[in-house]
Amino acid sequence: MDSSVTTSTVQAEVETGSHLFKVIGYSANKGIGIGKLICSGVFTVGNYDWVINFYPDGYAIESKDFISLYFELKSAATNVKTTLAFTILQHNGLPSNMSCGPHDLTFKSTSETSYDFWGFPTFIKRSEFEASKCLEDDAFTIKCTIAIVKGTHLQRTTPYGIPIPPSNLNQRLVRLLESGEGADVTFVVKGERFKAHRFMLAD
Repeated sequence: MDSSVTTSTVQAEVETGSHLFKVIGYSANKGIGIGKLICSGVFTVGNYDWVINFYPDGYAIESKDFISLYFELKSAATNVKTTLAFTILQHNGLPSNMSCGPHDLTFKSTSETSYDFWGFPTFIKRSEFEASKCLEDDAFTIKCTIAIVKGTHLQRTTPYGIPIPPSNLNQRLVRLLESGEGADVTFVVKGERFKAHRFMLAD
């Protein structure tokens, strides 16, 4: 590499979390009506609160023969960049072939009373789901996974390709002053002794 060439790399900082939503008594929930939903408990990923919305009879008339699944942001926030995925688990805890995602989406709730939601209105045909082994003893588990893009991290390198870590000099100096480690000078002010470091006092 030419000695005059330096490089820099930007890496996204991502926080990922999963939530398991177990539905017991599926047959009792089926038939509640199109657009009627069952909510999971609130869970937190990336400092934002989320819920899963499960529509046993479909989100709308166009999806009346399907199960619909949606993510809903329950925090007032804008431009929350995410990657989302749903899957229904087998009873051994492994993923089944009934899944959607991952999909990239930005949530844009604008107030404490206006929340954003997004999902899959035709996640799986109801008849196909009911015939699967994932529905056992009238219960099944939905797993959702969500990754939140929290920002970016910039790393620079020297002309020789060696990464340059971000400076933490300030933190190190504070620790030295607080601990007194390596102090080689002592000041006495009004009877009170203060330790210091000769190299910090040098002109």
